[in-house]
Amino acid sequence: MTLIRVETLEALYRRFAGHHGAADEEASTFAAVLLRADLRGHTTQGAGLLPYLDELLDDGEMAFGRPLEMLRESAATAVLDGHRGVGQVVGARAMALAVEKARSAGIGFVSVRRSSDYSMASAYVLQALDAGLIGLSMSTGPILVAPWGGRDARFCTNPIALGVPAGRRDPIVIDMATSAYSMGAVVRAARDGRRLETPGVVDAEGRYSDDPAAVVLDVMARESRMAGALLPAGPKGFGWLLLVELLSGLLSGERTWEDERPATSEDRPAHYGQTFVAIDVAHFADSQEFATAADRMIETLAGSRPAEGFERVRLHGAEAAEEERRRREHGVPVRDEEWAIVERLVARLGIAAP
Repeated sequence: MTLIRVETLEALYRRFAGHHGAADEEASTFAAVLLRADLRGHTTQGAGLLPYLDELLDDGEMAFGRPLEMLRESAATAVLDGHRGVGQVVGARAMALAVEKARSAGIGFVSVRRSSDYSMASAYVLQALDAGLIGLSMSTGPILVAPWGGRDARFCTNPIALGVPAGRRDPIVIDMATSAYSMGAVVRAARDGRRLETPGVVDAEGRYSDDPAAVVLDVMARESRMAGALLPAGPKGFGWLLLVELLSGLLSGERTWEDERPATSEDRPAHYGQTFVAIDVAHFADSQEFATAADRMIETLAGSRPAEGFERVRLHGAEAAEEERRRREHGVPVRDEEWAIVERLVARLGIAAP
């Protein structure tokens, strides 16, 4: 592992964005989203994602400076067209609108079509939490995942995140791919020569497997082409995957499924539809009573007796919050080979090293 200072990463992200034409405000937003992923232990959505974002920017699949157009609006809802702007900027602006609507209407539900990769889904629920609200975020994207019982890639990993504020305790933050494993986790396992804990991929012959090397074609590429597909997290995971697809892909108008064909390893279309929801607890209950009840729930569950083979009951978000505090003080550990890729990228782009 290479330990990177927080200030170094933030400066690197800002300079990367500036190199690709970002204004100062956009560069700041972009850097904040990627850095939050690094701090909370999701470096595959931070430093590890940078080469893939560079590829998207170079290919014109996304760009800074593009408008965020309002298509439909009500007091509590909005549908936006991101015009293939940079997902981190689009997402932050969309959640800001959801928070604004939630303040007055109790809930803000914002759906976005034609966005792009927005990194860590929980970055946007943390944005809502920072405003004192419940947050929900989800996204579709590159076609990587087969339906449960199938072999052809039809969906993205369709991440979803939920953040619920508490009082004196850290908020509950759920952040998960609806596939059995994220793309980053599968590529890393293939790179390390490890098997997955459960069958998480389907190979070109339609066989379910725990061997990531059966489908990953380039173990050094964060978004490798594949000879096969990822799998949902079982039938229930397929249900969650469909939920994200319906609320982000179809509801936003990003994806119509007209004349859809299975994605191949060489042709992996992306459908970036996203949904951002903010909920103001004060419109539903007394905020302090809610926070106190959330604290009691967290403390009760965390204090539960552990089962055999477990040290303790862990709640979503608690360890990530601890890790964020630790990394802000001591730096972010990045895998050596991933940091070497970033260094080569920085050198190729001619960006001054922070």
